[in-house]
Amino acid sequence: MKIDFLYHAEAVAASGHLTLPIKESMEIQASIALPVIGGHGSVRAENFHHRHYLSFRRAESHVVGSFSDHDHAHGTLATTTVEGLNIMDMVTCDRIVARITTKHPDKTHPPDKREKSFVALGSRFENLRIAGHLIDVKLATGMFAEHNNWRKLGAAHVENEKDRDELKKLSHLKPKNGGFPESNGMAVYTLYSNPEDLPRGLTWNGRGIHVEHFGTIYLAEYYLTESYHRLLMLHVDLGCSVEGCFGIGGAGGNGVPPSN
Repeated sequence: MKIDFLYHAEAVAASGHLTLPIKESMEIQASIALPVIGGHGSVRAENFHHRHYLSFRRAESHVVGSFSDHDHAHGTLATTTVEGLNIMDMVTCDRIVARITTKHPDKTHPPDKREKSFVALGSRFENLRIAGHLIDVKLATGMFAEHNNWRKLGAAHVENEKDRDELKKLSHLKPKNGGFPESNGMAVYTLYSNPEDLPRGLTWNGRGIHVEHFGTIYLAEYYLTESYHRLLMLHVDLGCSVEGCFGIGGAGGNGVPPSN
């Protein structure tokens, strides 16, 4: 069987584990991965409860891998949607969407037009509340859609002062010699730019929003390598009488020719 392209995409709605008051892993919810030959698939979960700590009304994940004769490119889509999320009545959200698309032009394009691209546009929070406070989350998906691959992102850090300053605010890593902030071939950003002020009772803990006697909430963590992008929309580290970690809304994508 001749394979022209190795597709790769995955999506997962929710995962997690507890260490207090009990030690246990939560069964992964609405998780799906794309086979190397491409195709499409979806999976759904409804009315899920993990003890008294996490629940959602509905979650659906979807992946696609296909070749477009119109674009002469291989593409992937990974998306997951979680509706009616509730974590201990402290983090609630009507709807969370994680979405990653990739495009890989084939050899009919000239060499300088074959760059792969990754786009997270469409990822979002709808009516996110932390400790009862509405959090107005504006994500920098447009910034990363403009700088949609490793080369463009590196160039933005070096050549574009305005974008460099914004990217430095979003980066989890420090730039090396004033250049691209990466470690072992990976760059890590948050797509959520910290506002100057938070509601009283909420404080910044690094890139996360800390709630005393509850834990720390991280929004829209974006992990990038030259060949792969991965997004986790909501990451909650519990740090109270209930300890553990939950991840909500994960999507990632890639794909390479077999010769690579």
